[in-house]
Amino acid sequence: MKPHYDDTVTQPLTSDNLIEARVSALVGRACRRQIWFLFLDSENIQLPLIMPVADLPALPDAAVTRLADNVAFGVGHLNARAVIIVLERYAGTQFSTADTAWARALDKGFAAAGLPVRAVLVSHSRGVRWFAADDYRWDSTGTADKIGTDKTSTDKINTDGD
Repeated sequence: MKPHYDDTVTQPLTSDNLIEARVSALVGRACRRQIWFLFLDSENIQLPLIMPVADLPALPDAAVTRLADNVAFGVGHLNARAVIIVLERYAGTQFSTADTAWARALDKGFAAAGLPVRAVLVSHSRGVRWFAADDYRWDSTGTADKIGTDKTSTDKINTDGD
């Protein structure tokens, strides 16, 4: 059962477990490919706006920065202090290269827009999974790489998550 907003204002999302439970209740198992944005105020209370964005390219492109800027600007009147990102795709539980590219690009875009990312989660065919920042911010060598920026390699990337 999806929580009613009146019930959510009494429960600040102060832990990763609470965020994952809320996303599981609101978004749940994936049924299509899209990204969801949920917003938190300064006391970690979820704000009354959930924004889905569909019809996305397989990999992020330069428009991600504009998307993050526009979303951050659009929720400015709500006094949003952080964003929770949910990558919904109907595939397995394993993170794909595309998941990593989207998480990294959105994280960078929102950082540049001045709205910190509190969490990234993946809604998949079996439920919701936490996507730790250490798993998407850096490559295996410990440096920020450029997944998704090389247009010539996009047809070689597995976007299914399995």
